[in-house]
Amino acid sequence: MVATAIPERYSRPITSDDWGRISAPTGLALSVQICVEGDGVIDPAALSAAVAEASEACPGARVVRRDRQWVDSGTSPVVKVARADGFDRERLDSPLLRSPLTCYRSSCEVILVQGAPATVIFRANPGVMDGQGVLLWQRQVFRALRGEAVEGAGSRLTRDEAMATIAARLGIDLPPAAGPQPGPEWRSVLGKLPSGPRRSLWRRRTIDGIHTGVVAKIARLVTAYGDGPRDGLVSIPVDLRQYLPGLRSTAGLGGVIGIPVREDDEWSDVNARLLTALGENQCLAHRGDPADLRMPLPFRREMVRWMDNLVRQDHDLIIEKKLTPFIARISHLGTVDLADFSADGFDATSCYSLDMVGYTPTFDVVECRGRTELTLAWRDGPGVSERAEALLDWIEDGLSPHA
Repeated sequence: MVATAIPERYSRPITSDDWGRISAPTGLALSVQICVEGDGVIDPAALSAAVAEASEACPGARVVRRDRQWVDSGTSPVVKVARADGFDRERLDSPLLRSPLTCYRSSCEVILVQGAPATVIFRANPGVMDGQGVLLWQRQVFRALRGEAVEGAGSRLTRDEAMATIAARLGIDLPPAAGPQPGPEWRSVLGKLPSGPRRSLWRRRTIDGIHTGVVAKIARLVTAYGDGPRDGLVSIPVDLRQYLPGLRSTAGLGGVIGIPVREDDEWSDVNARLLTALGENQCLAHRGDPADLRMPLPFRREMVRWMDNLVRQDHDLIIEKKLTPFIARISHLGTVDLADFSADGFDATSCYSLDMVGYTPTFDVVECRGRTELTLAWRDGPGVSERAEALLDWIEDGLSPHA
């Protein structure tokens, strides 16, 4: 009898960063959500089959939490079908974007919003995937829809392991884990955190053109916005995959660098500081604390909820407790080829990202077909929508002034 090898079930360790992301209080949408808009029709059954095929090749889309491991459940992410009136494309206000992905039964899902235009929304719990991971999985779904062979992404590498591997390849020691970053005092560019029920808000702008140094330009515009100081620390995620050519992983593999923006800076000064931070590999210093994994998840969740309740009543606790030094987070997901997200009968016309919600506003940038798709994510409350729109007006005018 010839022995037949049984492929080992996909799994990978949960990192301390993952642990933090899955302990968020209810009410805030801590999901990574990439939306593809297009003209035409996608058959729901065909989409479900494509998601199943792509997720078998990218098992990170099928993982669930088992203690402190992500384990392939063998079950494909659900494909939900919604009518156009169930998704407000202008205000991005829909229960479809807020349903939690608990990681007990599923960590990812796909939503097909029918209508003109049609929208396909790829959703993932942030403990399971980052934006680049979702884009990788998403590309394979559309390859399957087009009848092309899907390309696997089965790496088990964690964020911590990726950082150690990068340091080894560069021939350097991992820098000491970064402590609190000095800089200007934290402030909220959108006003005090709303004290009412937790609820997420997203707003979107489509801006003409592709803009050189767009992250630095947005950082300068955000820190210069409003009354008071015109400075601040800005958080910028860094995709660690770019340091490891050939790595195919859907896991959360993002490093972070903190860039100080000073009152007298031009955007070019901010950009030079960003390039210096990248050249010095500062993203390798922002690592999680493995000791966090010793804290039981229910207890950690309750602690986070308790602190969030306090902060929503007393805004100054963010500074006093040093909960974050950053006044904004700006994530650039790169330039996408919309042909990658098209299939027979469906022509993608745009792609944008809706990010997680925390203490500070998050800005996501996706470039496609000569346009910059910019979204803002924060907490909803009285007057927040108007303030968010005004901030986006300011950024749009700074990037692409109207004649």
